[in-house]
Amino acid sequence: MIYTGYFDGASRGNPGEAAIGGCLINDKGEIISEISQRIGSKTNNEAEYMALISILEEIKRRDIKEAKLYGDSQLVINQVSGKWRINHLHLYDLCEQVLRLMQGMRVTLIWIPREENTYADLLSNQAFSVEAKKKEFDSSNLERATEFIFIAHGTEDYAVDVLHKSCSCPVFKNRKGDCKHLIAAQKVVKDTIQEDSNVNNR
Repeated sequence: MIYTGYFDGASRGNPGEAAIGGCLINDKGEIISEISQRIGSKTNNEAEYMALISILEEIKRRDIKEAKLYGDSQLVINQVSGKWRINHLHLYDLCEQVLRLMQGMRVTLIWIPREENTYADLLSNQAFSVEAKKKEFDSSNLERATEFIFIAHGTEDYAVDVLHKSCSCPVFKNRKGDCKHLIAAQKVVKDTIQEDSNVNNR
């Protein structure tokens, strides 16, 4: 039985406040584990490594022997596979941690473009949204323009771009964290991906 995983890391500032996201999927297409958490101040590359480490730890905890793991970080995947040199000691230590976790299991690392890693990206960015979630936006007020672009209707209308994680509202523009419109739209996209996965695996 081969399991599938997706991982992603994000940093706001590089280095700055960082978070990781990822999921593990069984051979039936069912999501059996999700990761979405803040990890303190890190660079983008550190966050990507730590997201992969978290997925590998979950795989080892479940005693899974074979997995294909997808991520959009060329640096992490090429460094772990030995194709690229590691020029920074802190990344070398993280790479060594990955290799130790991979011992005793058959893991294939596969690079995918960012737009194919949407679910892991959403999970990593949800970790930034703890405060904003306290004021949720009613998703029924979201008008879907394209797969990832919405119009949030209210006292004023705002454009929400889930793929590029942006919103035209003042809260987002003032960089006070993810706004309620973006969080609501992210949830709609996440639910759609989950529904599509369930339909495809029936």
